[in-house]
Amino acid sequence: MLQSKPVLVLLLLAASTVATVGKPLLTKVTKGGASTALYTAPLSAGRPLVFDLSAPAITTPCSGQTTTVTLSANSTDGSNPLSPVSFAATATCAAAPSGSVGVAGLARSGSSFPAQVSSTQKVSNSFALCLPSDGVGAAIFGGGPFFLAPPADRPAITTLLSDGVPLRQPFAGNPGYFVSATNGIAIDGTRVAVSGSGALVVGLSSTTPYAQLRSDVYRPFITAFDRAMGSSAKVAAVAPFELCYDSSKLSPTLSGYSVPQVDVMLEGGTNFTVVGGNSMAQVNSGTACFAFVQSGSTGATPAVVIGGFQMENKLVVLDNDKKTLSFTPYLPARGFSCSNFNFTRAG
Repeated sequence: MLQSKPVLVLLLLAASTVATVGKPLLTKVTKGGASTALYTAPLSAGRPLVFDLSAPAITTPCSGQTTTVTLSANSTDGSNPLSPVSFAATATCAAAPSGSVGVAGLARSGSSFPAQVSSTQKVSNSFALCLPSDGVGAAIFGGGPFFLAPPADRPAITTLLSDGVPLRQPFAGNPGYFVSATNGIAIDGTRVAVSGSGALVVGLSSTTPYAQLRSDVYRPFITAFDRAMGSSAKVAAVAPFELCYDSSKLSPTLSGYSVPQVDVMLEGGTNFTVVGGNSMAQVNSGTACFAFVQSGSTGATPAVVIGGFQMENKLVVLDNDKKTLSFTPYLPARGFSCSNFNFTRAG
């Protein structure tokens, strides 16, 4: 009998470990109006918190330095909501962005929303964003598969994810997400010649509406796209964009307008590819503009910041445990979008 005790203890420990593993959490994601273009989730008693990839903490208006808030989402199997989940989280006191009750900071910090979900729900510190261009998108925190419907037999779109690209150290004190474009940027397969040498630092921002490029990268990049695009459909610029076109002269496809493809060539040989659906913003009924702008930042700044528009209708996965970024191709090219998640409760 004495010999069986270690086995019994191990079995009890294993059972205890299994019992403490939680399920990932799911929330809807909505894009704000043209005045803000911020992405929010109804995490605070159904009220919106802004998703911010660069913010290190959850914030809410309050007195003092920190407070405890109750946040809510749904557990999920990756296909549907399963059951409501509420949990206490620590928030920093700060003013709320317009149209919201605070910020769900998603950056690489122990106080961020993903980190607090991970610790309270006993799930991985990773999350998947599917930002909508309109309608309602979805986000899942804690890993697992991610399905879009219909049809019901479609495989998880996580099967379309790229290989993981290593996340680099925070840039200039910003705790957000940065990767390295070791081979620069290409337009229709031709590398853009940028002054200087070495890899380009690329950041991701969910609060920057459109991709921003540092001035030394922006000018040769815009010149290369202008040359590849030609002038037959070109029209007067519409702020904040420099290159605009008569959209009636652009050919529509499942990937958006048929325009030169942009590839940000990342470490490890993976390309973040931007097709027409993520590169051409429809500014009015007859005009579409190339949605890349020059950064107004001074001092130390990334060469490229990929904005919310460039991430829409892709699944973007940031895994803080593995320290990797991965992403799918532009989903509408495959006949569906980030608005296709089935929010009907299972069972």
